[in-house]
This record gives sequence, C-alpha cells and structure tokens, in this order.
Amino acid sequence: MIELKKRLLNNIDIKLLALAMAIILWFYISSEYNISAERYYDIEIRAINLNDNLSIKDIRDKVSIGIEGPQNILENLSSQKIIGTIDLKNIEDPGEYQIEADVIIPKNTNITKIIPNNIMVEVENILERESPVEYNLIGLPERGYSLEGEPEITPSEVTIVGPDSLLKQIEHVKIDLDISSIKDDFKSEETVFVYNKNNEEIKNLKVNPEQVFVSIRVGEGYPEKILPIKPRIIGKPAPEYYISKIEANPSYIRVYGNYSKIGNLNFLETIPIDVNGISKTLTVKIPPIISEGVYLIDEQETLIEIQIQVEEKEEERLFENIIIQKREASPFLSYKLDPEKADIRISGKYNDMKNITEDDIKVFVNLSDIEMKRVKVEAELPPGINLIQLIPEEVDISIKK
Repeated sequence: MIELKKRLLNNIDIKLLALAMAIILWFYISSEYNISAERYYDIEIRAINLNDNLSIKDIRDKVSIGIEGPQNILENLSSQKIIGTIDLKNIEDPGEYQIEADVIIPKNTNITKIIPNNIMVEVENILERESPVEYNLIGLPERGYSLEGEPEITPSEVTIVGPDSLLKQIEHVKIDLDISSIKDDFKSEETVFVYNKNNEEIKNLKVNPEQVFVSIRVGEGYPEKILPIKPRIIGKPAPEYYISKIEANPSYIRVYGNYSKIGNLNFLETIPIDVNGISKTLTVKIPPIISEGVYLIDEQETLIEIQIQVEEKEEERLFENIIIQKREASPFLSYKLDPEKADIRISGKYNDMKNITEDDIKVFVNLSDIEMKRVKVEAELPPGINLIQLIPEEVDISIKK
C-alpha cells in the first residue's frame, strides 16, 4: 500500500499539470465543435428518374446553397460532397418545368437557403428517323486502277434515335472509305458518323446499326462519263436588258478518270464569263475547268463556244382616267358615255416604253351605229406597244336628238 502511494505521489506536479492540460484541451475542442457557422457552396444538380421517352434539352445544373452547422464540419465540407437532385418521375410530356431541388447534407447541419430553390428544366421527346448512308472516299487506288462503280453499302439506310433537337441538326450520315493504293475488290465494315451542316459530328445519338458492310469493285483502267457544259456567268447585262438564252457548243464533253474523281461529277463548269453591261449577243470561246484526276477523251474540242443572248426587258405601265374619245359620231346628236374615262394597262420593250405619255395613247368608242345602247372601248397605241387591259371594256350610251 505504501509502495502504491509512493508511485502515485511520485512526480505529482507533472501529473497534475498533464491533467490540467488535458482538461483545457477537452474544453477547447468541445467549444470549437459547438461554434456554429454558415457557409455557401455552389453545387451541381443532377436530374433523376426521367422517363425513357424523354431527354433533357436544357437545365440549370448549378445552385448556390447556404448551410449552417458546427464550424469544424463546414471547414471540412466541399461542394463535391453535397448531393443535389431534382426528381423528374412525374414529367410525361415535353416542355419547360420548375422542379424543387432536393439536397442531401451532412448530419448536424441545416440548409438555410437554396438559390434558386426551383430548378428550370426543359425536356423533349426522344424520336427516331431513317437516313441514307453517304460515303466519303479517301485517297486513290493504285495507279492504273479505278473503282468500277459506286460502293455498295448494306444496309443503305440506318435508324437514328435521339432528342428531337439533335435530329433536326442532321445534315449528313456517312462513312469514310480509305481506298488508298487498292487494286483488288474488297469488303469492309465501317462505322457510321452523323454530321451537322457545318460538318461537325453530332454526339449523343444512337445509330442502328452502328456499322455497315461495304463492298467495292476495282478494275484496271478508268471509267468514262459524258458531262454537260455549264457556263459560269458573272456580272449583269445593261439595266434595261436580261439574259434570254445561253448556248454551249459542244454542249457535252466526254471525260475519263478515277471513279473517286468523276463519280460525283454532274457537269463541267467553264471559266467565268463577264456579262457586265452587255446589250447585245456575246460569243466567246473558253475552256472548261478540269479538276485534277479528270481527263478529256482525245479528239474533242478543248474550247467551248458560248453564246449569250440578251433582250430588252418588258415593262408594264398603267395610265388612269384617260378621256374616252367619240368617233364616227353624228353631228346632229348629243352623246353621253357612262363612264367617260378609262384606265389602260400597256406593255412593251424598255426603250419603247420609257418616253410614252398620255398623249400617245388614244382610247375611243365607235358611234357609227346609233341604235347601240352599249359599245366596246378600243385603244390606239404607238408601234411596239401592246394592250394588256382596258377598264371598262364597254360603256353605256345615252343619245339626245
């Protein structure tokens, strides 16, 4: 007992000091844990339970959240540890919705504010469409060889499934075919890609099937093709003229070349022909534009004669309230016309029409038959001017003796 007492009292001052420090440390830790604080975190919101037939088109995927709790907990809390969701299980139709956010936070903490509390989400239908598969040829066969026809693609159409807004962006559905240095028939399986009008790949679409089978026939020599000539016109004729006819002689040219070069050619364009300000027929001899890998078959004209015909523009004009003249009228009678004026619409070549005035137009009725109660309205026009319409076509006649 004495021995135990000695051990307890040995270094008593150090032991008392350690006990005091432990008590102080316990109080410090306890007070730190109980200090309340508030912090704000920017967290991501995740949508859950969305109907399989719908897709999210737009969503506000982040909110700011205020959390109140012990300071030591908040100091160790990061945005990544806070889970925020919106439940879309009750949404069955496309449209815009406001959904209250559900946020899971650590124990012993409280949510003071969510900004915004209601999350805007827009959903759309998931649809499908059938699209033909195009191809893009890369490279050239070995010299002296060419494709004997278009690649055969099986299936030639694929089904594309995805959000309505993405389906509307589809411009091309195609495969890339590398035919570099080939000289034998070959078959391959190629992945189908979907592109928009800017030739950018559209992601998040399901293509069925994802791959298609391709068969290519290769032979020696080059295929031929007969292509029409398409003159390229730049500029405009004189203001009062228009192009009425364009003729090319010859109008077709035979070419040959690798199928990858001529397969998609539908015409040959000429170098530009400037028609700016012309007022009469223009005839020129110019070459067609031949792209690399396309060749003219021998014994053909290398220059194309292009004839561009122009004509004066036709114009229409309306003259109103022209006095109707009385012709072949008896000097012993008094005539009254109803109405006494007419409107007349005429047409003609630009140069013939530009100086026409009311004085050049004669509108009249023939009153040689005094028994008539209604008479036809007629017109006298300058040479080259055509009558389109007279209003009225007939007038009533009242006669006083």
